Amino acid sequence: MNANSLEDLKALDYPVKIEYDDEDSLFVADFLDLPGCSATGSTVAEAYERAQEAKTEWLRVTLEQGLPIPRPSKTREYSGRLLLRLPVSLHAKLSDRARVNGASLNQYIVHLLSAGAVGDEVDRKLEAVTKQLQRIELCTAAGFAQHPGGTTLRRGEQSGVLGRQIPPHQPPPMPGGALESASII
Repeated sequence: MNANSLEDLKALDYPVKIEYDDEDSLFVADFLDLPGCSATGSTVAEAYERAQEAKTEWLRVTLEQGLPIPRPSKTREYSGRLLLRLPVSLHAKLSDRARVNGASLNQYIVHLLSAGAVGDEVDRKLEAVTKQLQRIELCTAAGFAQHPGGTTLRRGEQSGVLGRQIPPHQPPPMPGGALESASII
């Protein structure tokens, strides 16, 4: 692609994809047409702003090195219509289940696809909550309580952070209501 200047290139509308990264607790903005051009931020706006700066720098360096600069891809538009071939036996089963559930075949298939897509996300979040609960169980089983500020106490010791003793017969309190703040969706 030939462009007159960096300003001309910056004006091109490259699509940017922004997703939340649970592991790093950051938003990641990625220009899919510009390999390796991405940025992060604690908010969507911050990630987008930093991505625009990264795009400018990516284009500048690529232009200086005389490397080819790809054209922006067009954003895909979807009609919501899908033509799909499936085995006759599966078609029959889906039709029967749709009828039992009082829905059209299209409504029932959309329901199943949506449940599958949402189910994947819920499974991932449930897995994270399960890992957190396992860590809590290990801490509790060992007779320790983890408190804000990183102090670890045995049951029966005085907590300087919470200002009270943890009775040996009670599970330790979770800092910040950890179980209350765990959400699935």
